[in-house]
Amino acid sequence: MSTNDKIKVKLAEIKEKPVKFESTAKKKKAQKHDEIYHLLNSENKKKKISIKTKLLVTFELSFLILTFILLFRKAMKLLLQNNKKEVEDIPTTPKKRQIFKSSSDISNICMCTFVKNQNIYITEFIQFYQKIGVNKFFIYDNNDENGEKVDLALFKEYTDNNKIEIINWRDKKDEKEKMMNDCYKNNYNNYDWLIFYSIDEYLHLKDNIDIKTFLSNQNFEKCESIYLNWLYHTDNNLILYDNRTLQERFPITESNPKNNSYINHYVKPIMKGHLNLIEINNLYKLTDNLKGCDGNGNSVILNGNEIIEKDFENNYIDYYWCKSTEEFVKKINNECNNNEEKNETIYKYFSINEINEEKIKYIEENAKLNLTIFKTLLTEEKKDI
Repeated sequence: MSTNDKIKVKLAEIKEKPVKFESTAKKKKAQKHDEIYHLLNSENKKKKISIKTKLLVTFELSFLILTFILLFRKAMKLLLQNNKKEVEDIPTTPKKRQIFKSSSDISNICMCTFVKNQNIYITEFIQFYQKIGVNKFFIYDNNDENGEKVDLALFKEYTDNNKIEIINWRDKKDEKEKMMNDCYKNNYNNYDWLIFYSIDEYLHLKDNIDIKTFLSNQNFEKCESIYLNWLYHTDNNLILYDNRTLQERFPITESNPKNNSYINHYVKPIMKGHLNLIEINNLYKLTDNLKGCDGNGNSVILNGNEIIEKDFENNYIDYYWCKSTEEFVKKINNECNNNEEKNETIYKYFSINEINEEKIKYIEENAKLNLTIFKTLLTEEKKDI
């Protein structure tokens, strides 16, 4: 058979049964496709497993969060029910005192004060505290039975008499703690704050804000009593009384009060109302069990009846203790029981005020005392000059 015949036979076979063949390159390409397919298929399976896991974890976390929210709401509901403020009888000997948290809108503030031979200062005192926001005044008339009398007629020209209540404490001992207790027990549940200041003590607040703004400070939320120190005012070298106000006559304060160890810069209290009933046994800090703070809301450390870290720049009490020499002599004649007490008080007087011959002479003549020691000091002072 010729070569051409062989080629024809071969072509005929191919037509009848085409031969399938792939090049080596094509085979490798097909294998690569299979590998990629299996790899993608494997990754998709992993993704499906990962998504299922995430969904399960998300569901479990959601369930835990929902459970926590429900438990928290239930706990808060119980807490609010337990702390709900209701009008109720407060036991006289409570086991645990609760703090009353005043709102930012301080609406009821009362002043408890006592007067003994001080009627000439009442008008200025009431007008000052009424102006800065005090709502009610309880004035304890502690005058002698046959002496001057505190009467509502004194106030009718400048205030509503419903704002003033006079309590008869005439001809009783000058026991200020008893008067404070009486005022507190009758009024502690009717006022947000109660102030216990004497008739010659004036509240000095930073930036001259009113007392309601001052007491609305959130720093006082946990305080039961606010303690401020005295800052003494001098006699301004006035010998005799005149009818100007205390603030007009005595603008000058003691020099270098932080280093004046001859006098006591005691605290006086502003006490939060609606607390459980307490017994006041201290004129200055009321009782040892109160949660006291300073004028900035910080917890105080007391040294006796004084704050260790005294504030004489921001919030304190302007204390017009001595006034003029004439008023000072009346004070010691009324309050001191003997010459020894008078002499001690005079030392205090001259630790704040300037010594001069006119004052020494007036005190000797009207207090019936011998002030030789102060004359000697004055003589030595002149020699030094």
